[in-house]
Amino acid sequence: MTRKSGKTSSSSHIRNIGIIAHIDAGKTTTTERILFYSGIEHRLGEVDEGTAKMDWMPEEQERGITITSAATTVDWTVSRSSAKYHINNIDTPGHVDFTAEVERSLRVLDGAIGVFCGVGGVEAQSETVWRQADRYRVPRIAFVNKLDRVGADFYRVLDSMRSRLGANPVALQIPWGAEKGFRGAIDLIEMRAVTFDENTFGATVSTEEMPEAVEDRAREWREKLLEGVAEFDDGLLSSYLEGGQVAADDVRRAIRKGTLALAISPVLCGSALRNKGVQPLLDAVCDFLPAPEDIRFVTGHQTKTGKDVEVPLTDSGHTLALVFKSASDPHGDLSYVRIYSGTLAAGAQVLNVEKDVRERVQKIFLMHANERRQLKEARAGDIVAVVGLKKSTTGDSLADPRHPIRLEPPRFPNTVISMAIEPRSIADRDRLIDALEKMARDDPTFRWKSDRETGQLVVSGMGELHLEVIKNLLLREFKVDARVGKPRVAYRQTIRSAQEGESIFERQIGGKQHFARVRVRIEPDPDAEVPVVKNEVTKVDVPLEFHPPLIEGVTGAVESGGDLGFPIIKIRVTIVEAEFRQNEGSPIAFTTAGAEAFARALEKEEPRILEPVMRFEVQVPDEYYGGVVNDFNQRRAIVQETDLQGDLRILRGTVPLAEVFGYTTILRSLTQGRGTISLEPESYAPVPVEVEERFRL
Repeated sequence: MTRKSGKTSSSSHIRNIGIIAHIDAGKTTTTERILFYSGIEHRLGEVDEGTAKMDWMPEEQERGITITSAATTVDWTVSRSSAKYHINNIDTPGHVDFTAEVERSLRVLDGAIGVFCGVGGVEAQSETVWRQADRYRVPRIAFVNKLDRVGADFYRVLDSMRSRLGANPVALQIPWGAEKGFRGAIDLIEMRAVTFDENTFGATVSTEEMPEAVEDRAREWREKLLEGVAEFDDGLLSSYLEGGQVAADDVRRAIRKGTLALAISPVLCGSALRNKGVQPLLDAVCDFLPAPEDIRFVTGHQTKTGKDVEVPLTDSGHTLALVFKSASDPHGDLSYVRIYSGTLAAGAQVLNVEKDVRERVQKIFLMHANERRQLKEARAGDIVAVVGLKKSTTGDSLADPRHPIRLEPPRFPNTVISMAIEPRSIADRDRLIDALEKMARDDPTFRWKSDRETGQLVVSGMGELHLEVIKNLLLREFKVDARVGKPRVAYRQTIRSAQEGESIFERQIGGKQHFARVRVRIEPDPDAEVPVVKNEVTKVDVPLEFHPPLIEGVTGAVESGGDLGFPIIKIRVTIVEAEFRQNEGSPIAFTTAGAEAFARALEKEEPRILEPVMRFEVQVPDEYYGGVVNDFNQRRAIVQETDLQGDLRILRGTVPLAEVFGYTTILRSLTQGRGTISLEPESYAPVPVEVEERFRL
């Protein structure tokens, strides 16, 4: 494979990592420093100035936030050992509206860096992304950033990691100095001070003897480090218990074992914006996060046998990869792929296991944000982008056609907010639908539909900012002239009990008699986020040629949402019976009868309307606490936890989304512009009776 000179060919020296955090914790700034110190970029990119390489979209540069995950690749040489490593890094968004980018990135990454603000500590989205990493069992190291800011407290962040994340943070460094006096870090493994030369923008890293002023605290935290990792290495444990000299390499080996076992999270410290602490962080990535070979195997489902299998992560195996992201591009749409087994060569043919279609890989690229470098082939452990896949979308597995194996796709939350969009002309409608299809393919948390009765187009997303970005992309990137309505809550509905419905379609159309009889059963299914439609009709009852239109009719009726029109969730629909008459059966008869049978079953049941409930975190100065709590209580909020950090009061709990639309403006008014709120989807819950009655009028 064509790589930069000096890159090791061993998969043991590959690291596939992502940077995850709450918005404004410093993820992208940290990534920009990684690019600078590794030599990929020759000047420092700044988020606030719109010059960050990883925030390449105009929307990102204007807003100063990350919206889409961006991949890059760097080579790094650990100064201590001169070992060379190849690091594939994905910078992910921190805003909850774009959490899908984190979800699909963590699905394919081997390790992650959790960045925490030294002032804010564990914030709302910090907790969300940490839980996502827990779900995919991704080993993590933590970087406590912004320790030069007023109010920063490294030790408080460690405490909040324990209490809020249930993590086991083990400090490998402690800060030297505080706030404006922050100078660098104390390395607890080597017991030396680490400083970063401001004249070289932190590129020159120096170590020196332990400053006497911090020696006692350093010895205290060195002891905690050894206590936290000794159990993972027998040699270290023996030396520690006997009170003998503990070798630094033994400590590193124990830290690595504990990290890979998900038993500990090593913690480092610094200030990325002030160019302090990033090089030791890169060393820690190489030292403690897993290589592909440490993962050993990935579990997949063998479609031929119906059994789950463990696929070794090796170049010599059969090709197996997962598409975790797609992106529209004028030079050829990109599919981002993680390769788990075998090799993938330009021109190769692979099987899309989900869709059972063959695809041809035309080109393979190594990505650096929106720039690309062409490769002849990629192999197990690589994360690359490919051009040429026509049918493949996020979550699809690509495999050797002779050995089809399906990998678990990433999971995404339901949308919680919608808005209507209306093209100004017929030509605009065609362009709009084409744009919506492309955006829905690229973003798994974006949905759109055309109302069957009104013809109105409705788009749905994860929040007000998400819809605002979508609107701007339509107008700016796709050049669609359209009128956009105001955002509104995306309600859902479900059923309370099982019901059955039957319909007979019998009429003459075009001189021919058409007949079909269909009976369906609907029943609650708490685990079905997407409606499940099961067909129990056999080919003896109805010829197989009429099964697809029958299922299409029932499925279409489910998707239409009945009289209320809201998407139906947590429901199972079974086609239990159908009748066919020779020479009178037709696709239109079975489609119509299936749809009417479902509608009649739904009519017997009064569906329960569900509303999105959000988990919130509000930060306000303590003097405004009472007013904000009273306001939230009037909004059907449940305040579950309060915390006091200095003069800042933090409230956490749940609140219906309908009650906090546009709440940022209200909160600023209540707190003279000093309050902030973070919202993320928690669940769907039944609306109050008085609200439900309004929908039925």
